[in-house]
This record gives sequence, C-alpha cells and structure tokens, in this order.
Amino acid sequence: MYPILYRKKTRIRFYICLLGAALCLRLLCAPDLREAARREARELLSRSELLRGVVFLETGMRTTEASPIESTDNAARRGEQCSSPEPRQDIDAAARRDEQCSPPDKQPGPDNADKQCSSLHPGSEDPPAPEIAPFTPEEAEEIDFRGDCTYEVDKAELLLRPLDWPKEPGPKVLIIHSHSCESYTECDGHTYLPSANYRTLDMNNNVVAVGDALAEALARLGVEVIHDRTYNDYPDYNSSYAVARSKIKAYLERYPSIVMVLDLHRDALEKPVRETVELEGQTLAPLMLVIGTDEGGLYHPNWADNLSCGLKLQALANRETPELFKRISFRAQRFNGDLTGGSLIVEVGSTENTLPEAVAAMPYLARYVAELLECP
Repeated sequence: MYPILYRKKTRIRFYICLLGAALCLRLLCAPDLREAARREARELLSRSELLRGVVFLETGMRTTEASPIESTDNAARRGEQCSSPEPRQDIDAAARRDEQCSPPDKQPGPDNADKQCSSLHPGSEDPPAPEIAPFTPEEAEEIDFRGDCTYEVDKAELLLRPLDWPKEPGPKVLIIHSHSCESYTECDGHTYLPSANYRTLDMNNNVVAVGDALAEALARLGVEVIHDRTYNDYPDYNSSYAVARSKIKAYLERYPSIVMVLDLHRDALEKPVRETVELEGQTLAPLMLVIGTDEGGLYHPNWADNLSCGLKLQALANRETPELFKRISFRAQRFNGDLTGGSLIVEVGSTENTLPEAVAAMPYLARYVAELLECP
C-alpha cells in the first residue's frame, strides 16, 4: 500500500474516500445532524434560482415566474392558512339537501318529497293564499235563478254560510263528465267523426278536452285535481248518471281529500242561439251552474251546501267577470249532487259554440275554483 500512496492522484482519492466514509459514519450516528442535512437539502431544492438554473441547463429556456415546486411543509402551511371552512359547510349542506330531496321513489310518497324540498328552493314555495273579501248579502241578490225547482231559498244566508270543508292532504277537485261524448260546432282544426248529433267518441273534440284544459289550469294554480276521462254515456246514454255515480263514489273512497266534484257538460239550448263572452281580447263560451235538489223525491241532504258552494263560486266570478256566468239553473233532479257538499254541474257553452271557445273559458273557471277552495 505504501508505494501506491506515493502517487499524488491516488493519495488524494484515498483521502477523499476516507473523508466521505467518516462523514457517512457521522450522519448515521448523529440523527440531529442528519435532519439538519435534510432541511438544508430541502431548502436548497426549493429555491427558485436553483430551479430556474436547472430548467435553463436542461431546456435552454429562462423562467421568470415563481417556482411551482415547493416543499411539502411550506405547501401544507399555506394550505392551512388559506383554507376556509365554507367549502366544508357547502358539502355538508349539499349532503343534507341530497338526503331531503332524494327522488320521490326513495321517499315515503310524492307529497312528502314536495314538502321537504319546498323550503330548500326559495322559488318553489307555494304562493300565498289569495285574500278573499267577505261575501255580502248584496252579492247574493245579484245572482238570479232559473229552472224547475220551486223551493224558496235565502240566497244571502247560503252565500254567507261557511264551507267547513275538511283539510286532508291530497286531491281537492274531481272533474268528471256524465255525458262524455258531448261535442261542439265544428271549426277549423276541430273536425270529428260524429257518433250522434253533436256527439263524438273523439276525446280531442268533445267535452273531455274541455276537462283537460280545466285540469291543466287548476294544476298551474297549485290545485291538486283528478280528471276522469272515461266514457260514462257510451254505449248506454240512459245509464250515464248511474255509471258516473259509481265512479264518483270510488274516487271519494280512495281520496277522502276531495271536496269538489265538477261535472262538466255542454249545454243543448231549446232554441239554438250562439252566445259568447268577450274577455281580454278572447271569445269565450259562457258558463252556467246546474244545482239539483231533493224536490224530485230522491234523497239529497247536501243540496243546500251545493247551492251555497255555487253561489260563492258565481259571486267570486261576478267580482271580476260578471258576464261569464249565466243564471244558475236550480233543478228538482238530484244529478249525483248528494255525494258531496261541493258537487256542481258546469255547462260550458252550448252546441252553437266551438271547442276553442269552451277551452278559452277554463282558465277563468280555474281561477275562481282555486279562490273558492281558499274561502273559509
């Protein structure tokens, strides 16, 4: 070994190796020194000058922006300083919304889903109930009767009588057609194959289409409604009210929340005269309420309540559109009105009107029905 160390280069390499071995032994045996060396190395690597030099040597490009490479500790410290609790709250709020607004098939029922989600979306709350001015005896006197019933009634007392309807959740209005096939005068876009005089099985051109328009208008106003679109007068016209009666009973049993049954018809005048109403630039078919009693001998304990309901509906309409409703047809027949205290027949136009004229009247009828449901 001695002759080898005589060589200067070999001797320098030997000393360097010896020094490196000693330094390694020192680092291995001194943890604090080892940690200090690591910190120095991290600080050296984190310097933007060193990074820019490395980038220049490797790519020949000069960088002027701050280094994107940072030490783990510095990045963690900056993340702690700049973090905000709000994102966490947003996630929690979103999770709560997901739980409350899950699809209806995951909820006990659609009604519950609507109630739970309505408070989370400011634009989806139910509109406030309209403020209905109290009825007056003067309004009762403005409503005239016609028909074959000879009963003397106190219109003012019936108009001021409270409705006292149950407030159960669920559908409030049932629309049905005892004479489903009744149709109107044909016009452009509304022609049909008649099954009899002013009658057709085409539901797009008979009184069922009028019921569709009323149901849609009520739904837009937030009123839950059921529309029975089945035939009740076909193939046997004479049993139409009996068929409709069985269906009404089934609906009432299934939905005890129903307080109004609207039987929509098309009138047939003895002397055909075209009657229309002009409202807001539209031509409408006039409306007429038909209310039965027990004078004909059939059991009907609800006729006074039906009449009270009809008087209120017509009084509400008279406040805004007094020309829309004709005189109330007060009849001795029952017309299934005994099934609820809010049963009304509504004649929508006559054979001389067109289907578009009948449909155009439905938003007005829906408005007054919705107001009536809010009356005490």
